[in-house]
Amino acid sequence: MIVQWCCKGIAKIDRAAVQSILEDGPGIRCRSWQRLPSGTAFPIGQALRQLTEENLDRHVNDYAGFGKRTPFISLSAGCVERRMLTRTNVTRSALCTALQFATTDFPRGGTCPGWVFWCYVLVGLNPAVGVPGVAEEIRELNHARAYSGFYQQGEITAKINVPSAQIYLAERYEPDSDGIPRLTASLPNPGFIHPLPLLNLRGTL
Repeated sequence: MIVQWCCKGIAKIDRAAVQSILEDGPGIRCRSWQRLPSGTAFPIGQALRQLTEENLDRHVNDYAGFGKRTPFISLSAGCVERRMLTRTNVTRSALCTALQFATTDFPRGGTCPGWVFWCYVLVGLNPAVGVPGVAEEIRELNHARAYSGFYQQGEITAKINVPSAQIYLAERYEPDSDGIPRLTASLPNPGFIHPLPLLNLRGTL
């Protein structure tokens, strides 16, 4: 297992919603859970049945048609794009990708304020779509071999939710007059649990 740090950009949410994500336990929820009425129990069994290869492919490549009921969550971890024409590799940072989603006013276009959440997930060395606690590394072409036009946007795909204990920090960005996102606020998570106990490290006795 690998502990993978990621970013999640979310546009047009207020400070109260951000604090709820940091403090309510379920943390960042998949879209199908976001749409549940307040007070409704989370349909865990239904979500587990939706963790299939077909639905993962739809989440990545047909989000417009599947996004409202997806059990997956796209996270940014950065990726490397190989440009054959110029024989160069171009690194796209996790923060840059997250900011595109946090500060773009979809579907109308233009810019808006938004938040970037810094979190970690567990990533397996092999694909394990049906295992809820393990994220899928879509950017790993040895795993996700089918072509995807969204390779640069959903590098890591979590399942169902990213618990609040795994979210370190939330940062608010607001585009300036030139459209450049500027950091305007930062909210640390007092309930964050560091992944150090998961790392393959043992001290001396």
